Amino acid sequence: MEAETYSRHIFIFPFQWDYIEKRGYASYNERTDIKKFDKLFSAVSPLKRQYFEIGASEERYNEYTYFHPFARRALFGTKENPSVYHYELSDTQGSYNISVKIDGVSTTYSLQLEKIAVSVFDTGVGTVAYFLRNDKHTSFEDILRINDSGRRIYPQYMAKGDRLAAKNSFLADRIYGSLGVLDFDDDFRQFEEDISHTNIFLPPDHIRQVFGYNKMDRTEDDGCQKFVFHQESERKDIIRISPVMDDRMFFITYYHSPYYAKKLRSKPKNFRRKREYNIYEEGRFGDLWFRYIFGDRGDKTVANTSVQREDVRRTTYARWSGEGTLFGLTKDSLVGISGWELMGDHITTMYYQMATLSLVQRSTILRFSNEIASITQLILDKKTKRKTEKQVKELYGNYIRFLNETYFREVTPQIQGIEMYDMLQSNMNIEKDAKALDEEMGELFNYTTLEEQGVLNKTANLYLPITLLVGFLGINTFVEKGCITRFFNIGDPCPSTWGLLGGDIITLIVFAICLYFPIRHYFKYRK
Repeated sequence: MEAETYSRHIFIFPFQWDYIEKRGYASYNERTDIKKFDKLFSAVSPLKRQYFEIGASEERYNEYTYFHPFARRALFGTKENPSVYHYELSDTQGSYNISVKIDGVSTTYSLQLEKIAVSVFDTGVGTVAYFLRNDKHTSFEDILRINDSGRRIYPQYMAKGDRLAAKNSFLADRIYGSLGVLDFDDDFRQFEEDISHTNIFLPPDHIRQVFGYNKMDRTEDDGCQKFVFHQESERKDIIRISPVMDDRMFFITYYHSPYYAKKLRSKPKNFRRKREYNIYEEGRFGDLWFRYIFGDRGDKTVANTSVQREDVRRTTYARWSGEGTLFGLTKDSLVGISGWELMGDHITTMYYQMATLSLVQRSTILRFSNEIASITQLILDKKTKRKTEKQVKELYGNYIRFLNETYFREVTPQIQGIEMYDMLQSNMNIEKDAKALDEEMGELFNYTTLEEQGVLNKTANLYLPITLLVGFLGINTFVEKGCITRFFNIGDPCPSTWGLLGGDIITLIVFAICLYFPIRHYFKYRK
C-alpha cells in the first residue's frame, strides 16, 4: 500500500546560459544556439532528452489541453518544437534529505526525489526543477522548514567569525541524496574558503551534477568541464551558467491538510471592531499562511499588521476558500493548501507549467536588459561602435519573437487559470518590466537608426561634390581623342593613339575616390 502523501514540493532553479564559441564578444544568436546546448548537455549530463507525448496518460492529456494552443508551443518540448528542449531523470528510489539546525540541534527531513527536469529555451534561459514527495513529515512547521531550507543554494549572508551563520536561520546544514546515478552531498563548506568577486556563485552539488560534474569535482572549472559557472573560466566550446534569482530557488508546494481545510470551511471570516477579516489574514492561521506564502522558516518577515494583511490579500487566491482550498502566489512561490488530494496533481502539472512560463518570461526580460547594457558599452567604445548595428538588429528581432512566442497575456481558457496567471504576472512585475524593456529596446533601436542615417548623410555629403563635378564635366570628359573614349571604342573603331587628356585624368580620379571610401569602410569594420 502506497504511503499517504502529506505534501508535494518543487524547487526550481532558473538560469541563463551562454554558448562560448570564441573569445571576445559574440552575437546573441551565437550565444543562444540551443542545438549547441543540446549537444554539450547530452554528452555530459545524466539527464536525457524527453519528447512530450500524451500517449495513454490521462494526466498528460489534462496538462496539455489546459493551455491555449499558442501557449503549448512555449511550454512542451515536442519533436516538432525547435524552441524548447526538455530533459529528465527519474527513479522510484530517489531521495532528497535536508538537515536543518533547530536551536543548535540538527534535524533531517527526508523526502522522496521523484525526478529532476531541465527545460531549456532558445532565448538563452532555462530551469532545473526538483520534484519531491513528502510522506513522513506532517506538521505545518515541518513544511515551512522544508520549503525555506530546501531551496537555499548559498548563504544569504556571512557573520564576522562565522561564515556559515546563515545555517542558524535560513541555510540548510546539509543537503544530500541520490537519484539514479546522481549521488549528491553538500554542506556549503566551500564558502569558508577565500572567494573571488568574479567567482561569487558557487552552486551546490545537486545543481553541479545536473551539468555533468562528479561528486568530488571542484566548483571552479578545472579545464575539463563543458559547463562552467564563472566568466573567467570561459574557453572555446563551453557553456556558462549564470543564476537569475538570489540564494533561493522558486518553490511550488501543495500541503494536504484536512485539518486546515476544515478550519477554512467552518470559520471563513472574523469580525473585529465591526470590520470583516478572512481567517487567513490574521491570527495564528494568518501568521502560518503568511509564512507559508513567503517561505519563512522562522518568524514571519513582517512586523506590521496592516502590511501583513495587505501582502496576504495581494498574494492569496481565495476563490475556493469556502471549500477548504487556498492558493498563494508571489514572485518566489506558488503554494496551495487543501483537503482534496488530487489538487497535488494539478499543482505539479498545470500550475507548475504556468509558473515555469512566468519564470522564463521574467528571466528572458532580465536577459534582454543585460544584453542592452552590454551593447550600450560597445556603442560607447569608439573602436566597436560601428560593429553594434548587426547585434542591435539581431537582438531586436529576437525580442519581437519573444513577444509573439513566449510573452502571453493569457495562457488558458479556464477562469481559475486566468486569474492565477494574472496574479503571477502582477506579483512578478512581468508586465511592468516588459513595458520598461520595450522602452529600452525602442531607444536602442532608434539610436542605431539615427547612427545609420548619420553615416548615410556623411556618404551623401562626400559624393555630392563629386556628382556635381561629373555633371559639370558631362560628356566633355570623354573627348574624342581621350584614352577612355578609345578603350570603350567610342568614336573611332580603329584607334591609333592612346594619349591621356585632362578629362581622362579627372575621370580616373573620380573613379578612384568612388571606390576608395567603400573599400576603406569595408576593411575597417568587417569582423
